[in-house]
Formats: sequence, structure tokens, C-alpha cells
Amino acid sequence: MNLKNYSFGLFVIMVFVFIYSCKHDPDEIIVPDPGNGNPPPFDTIACDSSNVTYPGTVFPILNAYCISCHGGPTPQGGLDFTNYSQLSYVAENGSLIGSILHLPPYSPMPQNGPALTDCETSIIQKWINDTTFTGSGGFPCDPDTVYFQNTVLPLLQSSCAISGCHDEISHQHGIIMTTYEKIIQTVEINPYEPWDSELYEVIEDDYQSDRMPPPPSPPFTQEQKDIIYNWILQGSLDNYCDSEDCDSINVSFSGTIFPIIQNNCYGCHSGSNPNGGISLTNYSQIKNAGSISPGSFGSLLGTVTWANGNSPMPQNGNKLSDCNIAQINKWIVNGMPDN
Repeated sequence: MNLKNYSFGLFVIMVFVFIYSCKHDPDEIIVPDPGNGNPPPFDTIACDSSNVTYPGTVFPILNAYCISCHGGPTPQGGLDFTNYSQLSYVAENGSLIGSILHLPPYSPMPQNGPALTDCETSIIQKWINDTTFTGSGGFPCDPDTVYFQNTVLPLLQSSCAISGCHDEISHQHGIIMTTYEKIIQTVEINPYEPWDSELYEVIEDDYQSDRMPPPPSPPFTQEQKDIIYNWILQGSLDNYCDSEDCDSINVSFSGTIFPIIQNNCYGCHSGSNPNGGISLTNYSQIKNAGSISPGSFGSLLGTVTWANGNSPMPQNGNKLSDCNIAQINKWIVNGMPDN
């Protein structure tokens, strides 16, 4: 073969190898990064709009696009989307989805930003469609959401904001746990990060000298720890709800009454020196308090209904809900069974 033909043949082989070496199987193709190290847009990922919950899917979208304007001390338009009741109002009347879809006469949202993806929009639309909003001042409870005013505050008030600890007078270590504002101001809480929040770390601490509530008060139960954990994980919001599914008919001690006592009374009425000398740590003690008529010292029903002659309970806290009071009363009327 002469040199000319050899060179031409070598050139053809190199071109052939180059062309085929640039071909990739589908699984070898690298999708280019959209820039700045950011992940692909949300709607390029498989969209699951079937498994929608407010804290798990809806709030993260709102937090990414809306809370910067509709949150904080001076929310735009007076609408605070960290307040579930205000969010419910705009969700129910159609203005939330109208703004998201850029429909007239609503102001297009996010303001001065791109519209939400089809997936994000469908998630919010599904949440609105699947949620019952009362429209009359009451706000329905989402079973997947931990509500501060309903569950977290009573627990902290009864276990932590007690005399000698973290009430307004004692405020040990500068910590006050009587209201949402005081808790946020004085306790280290990092929303969405329970394990980086002092509030959760101290209730999980295994060392008796460090854990809260301190001995001789009993430690939080696993269920109570889960309440604090999930509240922080969901953003540490000052939220509340009005339950429309109050069951004051099928009441049991273990499933209804004892959890109410644990979350609202345990902190004061447990340990070696319970308030008023009244312990409410087991069935016998709670039954004894339930057998005392309202107005007489030690009456369970009298304290929760704030009857004349009884100290209002929970101490330094809000009155129990009408539902909880009805459940306690039903249990007492039924003969206080240990069921």
C-alpha cells in the first residue's frame, strides 16, 4: 500500500471511531445542570399529586415562593401564610389558586416571579379540593399537622412553664415558655430541624442532669417527644385548628382521658412533690379526682370547667377545649371505666 492510500485509510478509520465513540446509550447521557449547581426544576421530576398533605407537600411550596412576602411581622396585604387560618380563608374563597394561575382579577403570584410549575399548581389545587374549609371562623384540623395552640403549648405549659422553672416569674436560664412569642424569643428552635433545636435536644437527653423536664418530674413520653419533633419539623408555626370530628361518645380512659391528662396536667401533678398534693399519673389517681364533685377540692371536672371553688386548670394555660371537657364529663358519667 502506498503512503497516500495508507494515510487516507487511517483517516477514515479515525473518523469512524470518533463518530461511534460519541454515541451513548440512554443511561450514559448526562443531563446538563440547569446552572449554579441548582437541582432540576420541580416539574422535571416525577410529580406525585396523589399523596398530598399540608405540612409535607403544600407548605414547602408556599415557603419557597410565598412566605418571604406573606410572613413575618408585616406580611404583604396583611395576609400571613404561616397562619393556617388566614391561608384557609384565601384558599376557600378562590383567591389563592386564582393568583397562582394568574387569573384576572387576581394579582399574579409569586409577585415579580415566574409562575409555579404545573406540578406545584396541581398539588395546591388538590389540597384545596380535598380540604373542608368552614368559612365561619373555625379552621379544620389536618390529621397530618401538629398544631401549636392545640397540642404543643398545653404540653409545654403543663410540663415546663411551671413555678420554679420556665414561667414568667422564675424564667430559669432566661427561658420563658408561657406563650408562642416567649418560646420563640427565649428557646433555641430551628424550624424544620428538630435535632438542631435545643427544645427537642433537652427532652431527648438521656442524662438526668441535663434532660427536661428535670427529675423528679417524669420525662416526656415517646408520643409527647414526637409531638415536639413533628411540630419543629413542620416549621414551628403558631397554628391552631378547630376539630369538627370531636368524639365525645366513644370515650376510653387509655385512648382519650389519659392522653388529655398527660398533655395538660402531668407536669404539675406528677413527681415527688405534685401541686396541691394531687398526683394524676395513673388510673386510680385520676379516677379519684374524677369522683370528686365540682366545687370541692381536688375535683377533676371542677378544675377543667373552672368551677367556683376550684383552681382553674391547666395552670397558667388556656381552658381545655369544649371537646376535651365533654370527653372527661362523658367518662365520669359512664362510671370512669379503666378501658
